Parts: sequence; structure tokens; C-alpha cells
Amino acid sequence: MTVKVDAIAKRFLPKDPFFRLLVVNSLAGVGISGLMVGGIFYSNIGNLTVLIRGDDSPLVPILMLVAGLVITLVSVVVGSAIMLLGADQTKGGPGSKLPSLFEPRLEPIPVKADTVRAHRFDVR
Repeated sequence: MTVKVDAIAKRFLPKDPFFRLLVVNSLAGVGISGLMVGGIFYSNIGNLTVLIRGDDSPLVPILMLVAGLVITLVSVVVGSAIMLLGADQTKGGPGSKLPSLFEPRLEPIPVKADTVRAHRFDVR
């Protein structure tokens, strides 16, 4: 069974791992959005199914709903997959093992005060 899956993956998916990540997660997002559209029409949320069936051109609202859900859910799935790229799966903590180059170092800075000034908003 795995030989067929590997052959299909090699044939249809890109060789670059990043583009493969994008394609696989985009397909997952499209599948989730298809399930959402089916669930919305099946459960008739907001009487939407009845409204679309009674419309003269039902294709326009269906395409608008599908396009909005596909764009939103593909973005969520791909974005969460990209955010999880640096996560260490064994320890459960986020980030890589390398120290951050942009992490500021905290060092105390000595400051001398000349005189004590009155506060600007003191009422006398």
C-alpha cells in the first residue's frame, strides 16, 4: 500500500519540501472548506439552503460562499503548518535549538541623577 502512495506522491507532488508542504496543506484546507460548505447546506444555517434554492441564479451565492471559505481555511491550515515548522516535536516547546540572533541582552546601565526636580504636574 505504501508503494502506491509513494509513487503517487512522487508523481504529482513537487520535489521541493516547502512547495510540497504548501500543496498538501492547501488540499487539506480545500477539503475542510468542502466539508464546511456541505455542513452549512445540510444543516440549513440561517435558512441559507432555502434562500439559495429559491434564487434565480443560485450559482453566484454558492461560489461566493465557497470562495470565501476556501481562501480563509486554506490560509489557516497553511499558516499553522508554517508556524509549526520550527517546533520541536519531542519536547513540545516552540522554536529551534539555536539561540536567537535578535534576542536582546539585558545589561544594567548606570545612571547618575543631577538634582531632584519637582514633578511637572505638582499643584502648589
